[in-house]
Amino acid sequence: MRDNSNKTTAMKKGSLYLIACALMCSTMLAGCGGADDSRNENPMQEERSRPNLGSETEARGTNQNTDGHQSGEGDSKGGREVDASGTISEIGGREMSPSQNIVENINSVPDITTFASAMRKAELVKTLNGTGPYTVLAPNNGSFEALPDGRLSDLMKNENKQQLVELLNNHVIAGKLSAESLQDGAILKTIGGQQLRVSKRGADTMINGAKIETADNMSSNGVVHVINKVMVPEAK
Repeated sequence: MRDNSNKTTAMKKGSLYLIACALMCSTMLAGCGGADDSRNENPMQEERSRPNLGSETEARGTNQNTDGHQSGEGDSKGGREVDASGTISEIGGREMSPSQNIVENINSVPDITTFASAMRKAELVKTLNGTGPYTVLAPNNGSFEALPDGRLSDLMKNENKQQLVELLNNHVIAGKLSAESLQDGAILKTIGGQQLRVSKRGADTMINGAKIETADNMSSNGVVHVINKVMVPEAK
C-alpha cells in the first residue's frame, strides 16, 4: 500500500509540473502573438513615422533671392552669413543675375536698351554669348541721347554697320575686371585694339572720362559696368 501511495503522489506531482509548463507556454505564446498583432494592426503606421524626404529636398532647393529679400544686403539669416557676391543687382527697376550671361543681363534692364539694340545690330551678341570672360562698359540710354543729332540713327544704318561694330568693340575688354581692380592710371585694351585709361576721382571710377554709374553686375561669363558716356574710338 505504501508503494501505491508513493506512486500516486509522484503522478500528482508530474501532472502539476505538466500543467505548470503548459501555462507557461500559453503565456509566452500569448505575449508573442500580442506583439505581432500590435505591429500588424496598422501597416501604415511605420510609413507615417518616416520623415518627409520630399519636403526636405524642396527646402534645400529653395531660392534665397526671392521677393522680400533685398539683393546685396549681405545680412545674416539664422546666424548664417549671406554671400553678397551671388546676389542680384538692380538697375532701373529690373534685375541682373550672376546666373545669366552678359547678353541676358544687358537685355534685362531698361536703362541700357539702346546699347542692347546696337549690340544686336552689330552682331556683338555672338561674341558676348561666348565663354569669355568679358568686361562690358555699357553706356546708359542718356549717353546715346547725348551724341550729336543724327549720329545714332546713322550708326544703325546697314551701310554704317562697320562703324557701329568699332564703336561697340571699344566698350568690351577681354577678362573679368571688377571695379576694385581698376586702378588709377591703368591702361585697358579693348577687343577693338583701342586703349582706355582708368582714373580715380574720390569714390568715382572714370574710364576715358566716362563715369561708372553702376559697377560689378556679375554675369556667368563676365561682368557689366554701366557708364554715363559713349566712348567713341580714336581715329586710326
